[in-house]
Amino acid sequence: MKKIVWMSSFILSLLFFTLISLLVTSIIVLFSDSNVLSFTQSNGAHMWIGLEVSGSWQGVAQTLNEHGFDSVLWLGLVQLLPFILINIILIRLFLLYRRGSFFAIENIQCFKWLGGVLLAQFALVVCYPSLLITLLNLATGSDIGRVVAIQDTDIIGLVMGLIIYVIGWIMGQAQQLQKEQELVI
Repeated sequence: MKKIVWMSSFILSLLFFTLISLLVTSIIVLFSDSNVLSFTQSNGAHMWIGLEVSGSWQGVAQTLNEHGFDSVLWLGLVQLLPFILINIILIRLFLLYRRGSFFAIENIQCFKWLGGVLLAQFALVVCYPSLLITLLNLATGSDIGRVVAIQDTDIIGLVMGLIIYVIGWIMGQAQQLQKEQELVI
């Protein structure tokens, strides 16, 4: 039990660090003139913090940039939303683990929410760029074009979301069976 509490505390510290870095990145994008803050030292060390649009949305980002739109603002921040939600759900789950709660209803809900967010992320990856381009075409009267791309990492996210959701569902069924068994005895 002590190992689980210790490991949960360690993972929680990493999750909080990740959540803070995601929020700082969002603030930089929203309130800075640049999407990236860069720091260079005299010894040649270079560090940057910021946001780039990556994955299957790179083609859409390039198209938006070519037409004068800020792709990081239109796509990058939206790309961060599922990651922020996933971090919050995992923080909740590992707080429960640290308290010694492993198969409670709250844990099951965390698994279902986590699977649901991963499934929603896939839907977002598939639908949002096309919807955004269509709305921008209607609003500006231009023809930006359409770019739809799905990468293998998106499909892996879909499969992982389904697996995690089913795990939560099975845990719920197991808990229901345990309650019914306790009533029989």
